[in-house]
Amino acid sequence: MPIPFKLDYVIERTLAAPSNREQRVLKSVAGVDLTPTEARVVWPRVIEHKWLMSEKLGRDVGLRVAAIDYIENEMQLAA
Repeated sequence: MPIPFKLDYVIERTLAAPSNREQRVLKSVAGVDLTPTEARVVWPRVIEHKWLMSEKLGRDVGLRVAAIDYIENEMQLAA
């Protein structure tokens, strides 16, 4: 039975699709719905916040704690 999609087409569509990995991760760990653009902006800030929190506390705080803390206390979403 032939495959209904051409591999080249699937590869091109996959590469052309905007990545929303950050959006999915932030939704999963912090339960927040962000647009792909917001997620791309927030993601590096969450990573930096994780590092800063870990340094201050002298232990690894984890991504979930850092993301929730950043979103709840640092992030200013336009209402």
